[in-house]
Amino acid sequence: MYARCLLVMGFVLIGTPACRHTSVGIHEEPAAQRETSDACNTAAARIQALIAQGQFAEAEVLIAEASAGGLISREHAARLLNDIARLNMRLGQIPATLQRAKDFPSQLREYTLHEIERMLNGKDFSLATQAQLKMAKKLILEAPRLMEKGGDL
Repeated sequence: MYARCLLVMGFVLIGTPACRHTSVGIHEEPAAQRETSDACNTAAARIQALIAQGQFAEAEVLIAEASAGGLISREHAARLLNDIARLNMRLGQIPATLQRAKDFPSQLREYTLHEIERMLNGKDFSLATQAQLKMAKKLILEAPRLMEKGGDL
């Protein structure tokens, strides 16, 4: 029994490096192609990290450089810049008609969507209630649609 166990372990140990070596060689990409895809992934990941941290100016610069260098498409760059503009919009910048809504959280006028979302996610209700924060978020995100409807919440 002991000999059979040693024999099986020996086959496993001997066979493993050969199999791993072959599979690595088969799936390996050319070095230039791998560097380009790594740079693309790194640039996109870095942009997303900057946006998540609220560092919009740095993200915009990186988007411009990555787009010019061909690391991200122009459509993707435009989408990212649109997202930054939306996240950077202050509650006080929505149309005045919407600011006259019942229970409008006027104390949040100087806060951006990004800051309001951080308060909601962090459950920080020191400036406004959860309902007021959700209303502020909705007003910023859906201002164009609400204006088309006639300003009804």
